[in-house]
Amino acid sequence: PLSGDGPIKVNFCCSDGEVLKIRNDRENILGGINKIARCVRSRGVKNTLEGVEVSFLSLVQENESNQTEYVKRPLTKLGTKKPSCERGLQISKINIHQENGANSQSEADVTIELRGFNGSVADIPASEGNVYIDGKPICDDGWDKNAAIVACRMLGYSDGSPTQQSAYGEVPDTMAMDDISCTGEETSLYNCAYSSYTDCGAMEGAGAVCSHTGGSTGTGKLQQLTEEFEADQFCLAENWEHVDNDDQDWLNGFHGTLGLSCDQCLEKVFCFYVRMLFDYMSWGEKAIYRSEWDVLKNNAVNVGDQNGDNEVDFEEFKSKFVEYLTIAFDTLDRNNDGSIDEVLGNHSFHEYSLKFFEHVLNNVIAFFDNNKDESISTEDFIPAIESMDANEDGKVSLYELIGLSLINLPAPIYTAYTLLDENQDEQLSTDEMLDFLTRTFTKLDQNGDCYINLEEIVDSLGESGLPLDFQLGIKLLGQQYLTIAKYMIDQVVGSADTNEDTKITLEEILQFSDFSLIDSHIRVALSMGDPNMGVVSYLTGSRHADTLGLGDKALVAWLTTLHTFIDTPVYKDQPAPLCGQ
Repeated sequence: PLSGDGPIKVNFCCSDGEVLKIRNDRENILGGINKIARCVRSRGVKNTLEGVEVSFLSLVQENESNQTEYVKRPLTKLGTKKPSCERGLQISKINIHQENGANSQSEADVTIELRGFNGSVADIPASEGNVYIDGKPICDDGWDKNAAIVACRMLGYSDGSPTQQSAYGEVPDTMAMDDISCTGEETSLYNCAYSSYTDCGAMEGAGAVCSHTGGSTGTGKLQQLTEEFEADQFCLAENWEHVDNDDQDWLNGFHGTLGLSCDQCLEKVFCFYVRMLFDYMSWGEKAIYRSEWDVLKNNAVNVGDQNGDNEVDFEEFKSKFVEYLTIAFDTLDRNNDGSIDEVLGNHSFHEYSLKFFEHVLNNVIAFFDNNKDESISTEDFIPAIESMDANEDGKVSLYELIGLSLINLPAPIYTAYTLLDENQDEQLSTDEMLDFLTRTFTKLDQNGDCYINLEEIVDSLGESGLPLDFQLGIKLLGQQYLTIAKYMIDQVVGSADTNEDTKITLEEILQFSDFSLIDSHIRVALSMGDPNMGVVSYLTGSRHADTLGLGDKALVAWLTTLHTFIDTPVYKDQPAPLCGQ
């Protein structure tokens, strides 16, 4: 709600005699489009918003309902200042309500409310409820996202989602509107097409859940999906042009005022890529919700939901990735001094501790353990694999999943499985997997220093009978990716030391913002990171190797090596305590 009677102070993006030109920047390495805005000289252009009295909707909550009323405020110039952004430029269509004599009914005469359960449920937010206009409810026939947006805009919000069937309690059957049809661009529900005749009942009331996802200056602030910007953090652009002629661009057809701001998350490399992943997994929604069929979404909610609301918003999502980054950081920080400067000078990046693998395994289990029984089984992937339940007993056995009995697997593979699933219940418990990991690590850690590296892995496989040519292939692939990864880490870590104290802290990594360096080195990694298919074919006995008569050789080599590797006391006896455990 508005408070006080003073003017609304705002920055203008450009000075008189300048026009804001917006163009698409297609340099995003992942194929995304960033927008760039610059002020360009243009004769005769003036800012006319200063001093203009604008009608804003002030929200008034009274008992069980939320009502709005129009108040007039003049816009006044705080200064001329355009946010400077590299990736985080946010452009909003500003919701400025001005009275329009052409409306079928004067907006200043309209009262719109949100009512919920006649006040009997105290925890219903003020931003949601059944919609009442001029004291009457609206029938949900035709009520959709566009209509909800218009209703919420009238309430001072910038976005809204529809509800139907009197979601917030029964409504009177005398309705104001029926069969409503809005485009979403109207400033009032009265500007939408609708019927005044209604035949709806008490359980057919339309409702809305309102939020701020676009621009609004009703309080002198700019409100976005994830942030609220103070007056000195955004600017208004009345005179602007969109340089690129893109038919799919959301600015096409819009001729009103724009608000420009910087999303600080998108200005930081780590946060930028986490946001991209969040937007992908949430399908552009404000949170990741559980899904009947999407196992990955359910997994994300399982590990990321911190407040118990059965969904994961961006802050929760980012917090989880900060946790993952911290694990990686601590792994590289061998001397525990809060800095990973040692990465630049020694082999810490090429060696990994048992603790690191335990952290990785625990997080993988937590992510895929959908039924939260501290184990991984086919039950965690139902209903995604429900169609494989051949005997319709509500479960999917491993036999149903892979199409043959486990005993019919090659002997070394079956033996490895029995060592992993000790009680043979087709569920891999956390304890079973950690125990198998510890035994395997002990086998690989040849010098007993509690770290393993590529050389030790190859030597262990060689001692188990892996032929020399296959050892060579493992070395070639491992060295390729470790070298590329070390190159990337060196460049980022070296550049992240912003205060030049030779210490690279976790906070400096989180605040790293050199996108040009990241983009250029991602190109290097993508260009040089393609696997050597000759080596891969040789090691796997795939089609290319099979033409050389190597297909059977590869299969025999790997099965023989696996048999020898696991046929050792370390997998049969209790492993000795390792590294302080």
